[in-house]
Amino acid sequence: MKNDSNENLDALDRKLSILIRLAAYQLAQGKPLMEAAPILRRLGLPASEIATVFDSTTNTVNVMVSKGKKKKLK
Repeated sequence: MKNDSNENLDALDRKLSILIRLAAYQLAQGKPLMEAAPILRRLGLPASEIATVFDSTTNTVNVMVSKGKKKKLK
């Protein structure tokens, strides 16, 4: 019984992850990574999810977020 509950939670987690990626993709559509990464990060998406949406690396996303913060400060 406990195993079924865990399987259901895992399936729900996978589905929610897909929905989050789709929403992020829609928000970022037409925007370059440099512009979209800081926005998506402020919305709470981890760098790994943003990297998945943009077919990039986590490091690249972190650099873009950092550059976005510096640009905002100026």
